[in-house]
Amino acid sequence: MKFDRSSGQQGQQQGGGQAAQGAASGRGQLQQAVRGRSGYDAQRQLVSPDGSRPETQETGESADTGKPKTAQVILSAKKGGSPFSREFWQDLNVGHCWVDIVKPDGRKDSWGYTANNVRDFPRYQPWKSVEGRVLHPDGSRGATGTLATDVDEDQLAKGERWAKSQGDKYNLFGFDGGHSCATFAKDFYEEATGDSAPTGMFGAVIANPNSLSAAMNKRAEKEMAEQGEPDADTSENA
Repeated sequence: MKFDRSSGQQGQQQGGGQAAQGAASGRGQLQQAVRGRSGYDAQRQLVSPDGSRPETQETGESADTGKPKTAQVILSAKKGGSPFSREFWQDLNVGHCWVDIVKPDGRKDSWGYTANNVRDFPRYQPWKSVEGRVLHPDGSRGATGTLATDVDEDQLAKGERWAKSQGDKYNLFGFDGGHSCATFAKDFYEEATGDSAPTGMFGAVIANPNSLSAAMNKRAEKEMAEQGEPDADTSENA
């Protein structure tokens, strides 16, 4: 999710003591839901439009359609703060997820999802839904985890059709049939590729930028280890 911190600070000042109590209540309800697991829905070196890369990049495989895979879908996540931290709730440091795309002709594009107006976001009751919108292009940068997968033109078109059909309900945790940036990006990737996005334990309960980023990097590191790729120190000492 993409937030304007200056707007967030204004909302915090207006909330006062009552808002602080709401924040504590919100954290308590979130913790209770996580423990009970109820009420939640689980580049060609591109990575990010500015060319920055995380330390590891995972490569996925899409469903075999028999057609040439001339496009690429890149699930991208930029981690934020902990959902149990002060900065997460007061500064809305929630991170962001989006999908980068390389089209068959080499053009780059991106898709994402966000709250329509950050000033209306109920930061002290974050489980509530607000109006949302599809970001096209998304234009985010600085991914900390990615999953790049080659697809054919039909698969890419399927993902884009799905994205265009999504509604206008944003929910930070995927409540109430709404999308968060993480559920939108993950579902776009899975719709286009036919493959499942990796997820950690917490990400299986609530799709979120932190878990997606960590799970993608963990799987990439595992694949590198299985391929027997030497680390930097081994190469230098050889």
